[in-house]
Amino acid sequence: MNLSILLALGTAAHAQETPPVFEFESEPIDIVLDDSVELYNNAEFDTDWVPSGSPLQVRFQIESVGGADIEMEGVARMGWPDSLTVSLEPVLATGEIIVDASLDAVTSIRFSVAGYEWDSEIDRRGIGVEGEAFFDPFLLDGSIPDEVQVLFEGAVNELLSYSFNVFTGVNAGFTVDMGPEATTTFYAKNWYVDGERLAEANRTVVVEPQGEAIQNVDIELVGAWNSSLDLVLNPVFQVCVDLIGCWDLVDMDIPIPLAGDDFEQFFPLQTLEFPLPVLAPPDEVIDLGTVYIGQIQNVEVPLENIGELDLLGTATITGSIYFSNYPTTFQAAPGVVDGVVVTFAPETEGQFEGTLLLASNDPLQPVTEIAFIADAVDPLGTSPTTPGGEDGDGAGGSKAKPTVITTEVKGCKCSSTGDNGNMAGLGLFALVGLALFRRRSSKG
Repeated sequence: MNLSILLALGTAAHAQETPPVFEFESEPIDIVLDDSVELYNNAEFDTDWVPSGSPLQVRFQIESVGGADIEMEGVARMGWPDSLTVSLEPVLATGEIIVDASLDAVTSIRFSVAGYEWDSEIDRRGIGVEGEAFFDPFLLDGSIPDEVQVLFEGAVNELLSYSFNVFTGVNAGFTVDMGPEATTTFYAKNWYVDGERLAEANRTVVVEPQGEAIQNVDIELVGAWNSSLDLVLNPVFQVCVDLIGCWDLVDMDIPIPLAGDDFEQFFPLQTLEFPLPVLAPPDEVIDLGTVYIGQIQNVEVPLENIGELDLLGTATITGSIYFSNYPTTFQAAPGVVDGVVVTFAPETEGQFEGTLLLASNDPLQPVTEIAFIADAVDPLGTSPTTPGGEDGDGAGGSKAKPTVITTEVKGCKCSSTGDNGNMAGLGLFALVGLALFRRRSSKG
């Protein structure tokens, strides 16, 4: 059987959406959607004996079974920071539909002339109907084009030719031609992401960040199928009598709407696993206690990445001008601790506050704040830690206290970007601050 295959994609080119541009992005994930559907199943047709009342009758019984396999490829992306967005992008020309159906046709005849009657099954055969088509995947309702169609237009072929001797001088026979017509149409009705239906003709969706190292996203595509399988049988009956000649008893067309399907089916659910950066929650408040004017207090703040993607960020401090931080950026691979150093160098007495702002690519906590508080006292006054001075004068003693540089380490062995991993560099940074302070004091 010769079949012509037509791929109907409409007259307009497939309009591709521009992929979104993300400031931060997880690793893209290749996706392959494949599914199988059943078509033309449990379709039966029986003409019974036709034509009624004719001395030569034929009976056609037909059953059909079949199905279609479909496959599409694409790429899933996750980006932020405005919102955690999943983008589902097709890989062009990777859509393929393969339709495979078969017909079981049984032909029987019955003859009744001058009281002589008999019937018999004379032919049983299988007829294959198959084809394939290619298309751009992820066709959605409302897009152009919005469906792919596989059309089978089978040429009229001789299904059967049969002749036999009825009795001496009388011969009979018939031929049967058959022309199949089959159509399978598919379009992707819509996406469902984490159980939520996407908007029409839209392949992006915002999901809630889970704060986990791996963000799981479930995706499903629902496809709409419509198929039909029609046959046209053309039996021609002929009787030949010696000395008289041959004539056609019957020449008729028998249309057979054999099978039809109209349904929706979900592709198998897929769970996408996107790696994300996660900043381990640091201390919310750090109390530096009491610090002498002229003293430099350094506190190292560890920043640990408990995610599965590189953690990137910037660090700035607001509040009192006596607070500063170094460096201004941080970066930590998965499972690595980086850090920044906050310095408090008071020049006047009082209670002071500062806020360390950590802006990172953690999608759940893009900005983290750490509050710093400290009390600054005059070193010529009463020591905050000792009731009296070294000479026992107590409060108001005239002996000046030595300037001290102290560093409080919050227990991390940090792997820093730039120079912040070099503790000697941090000490130099603190000494430079002290020198600047003394210079300002001498000028005063």
